[in-house]
Amino acid sequence: MSYGSMFKKRSGLTMSEVLFTLAIIGVIASLTIFGLVAKISDVKNMAALKKFYTSISQVTMFVILDRSSPNYWGLDEYSQDSSALAFSYYRPYFKVVRECSNTTGCWQYPTKFLSGKVYLKRAQMYQYMFTLVDGMNVIMNVYPRDIVRSEFGVNVSKDSVVFIIDVNGNSSPNQMGRDIFAFVLNDKEVVPGGFDNTYNCNKAASGLTCAARVINDGWEITYY
Repeated sequence: MSYGSMFKKRSGLTMSEVLFTLAIIGVIASLTIFGLVAKISDVKNMAALKKFYTSISQVTMFVILDRSSPNYWGLDEYSQDSSALAFSYYRPYFKVVRECSNTTGCWQYPTKFLSGKVYLKRAQMYQYMFTLVDGMNVIMNVYPRDIVRSEFGVNVSKDSVVFIIDVNGNSSPNQMGRDIFAFVLNDKEVVPGGFDNTYNCNKAASGLTCAARVINDGWEITYY
């Protein structure tokens, strides 16, 4: 055996090294793909949200022309009758494919806050729920003004209708601030949740005020 052969440099990789390298590449690739899919989903959701905001703003103009200011509708907080009455005013202008009132069939559960905590486990008695022709699911509630101010970040003078919209329908993640957003009917128009205060639009909070944050950020999700 020659002296040189004793110190011949090892070439190539062992099987364990190859497998380890492939595993690292796979992890990186999966993270990249996951991030890309999430980004595409966000873009689609923002396009749907923009479409809904434009539509609900236009429809509300017609409803108020027909019915006067919501201040005179006689709506009571946490009332299924009030939610149903408000829906009946909007119904002629919506393309609805399914009405569920306060029963199952028009909403996916559980619904989560942006923080990940559960927001809704089941339908509530005071809700009115329906599905639009483009697959978006909508909840209409009448909330007391103090809740609208504190939870939804909109200063109102009376109990108000809140629209909670799931822009991608039955698809996940069913989470406030990601695919679910809130809009509030004040005395003259519909405004995004967080219109006056977006304080709880962060990943440790509810996300109920993220609609205004998204719009202010140029229709982009920047908070998680």
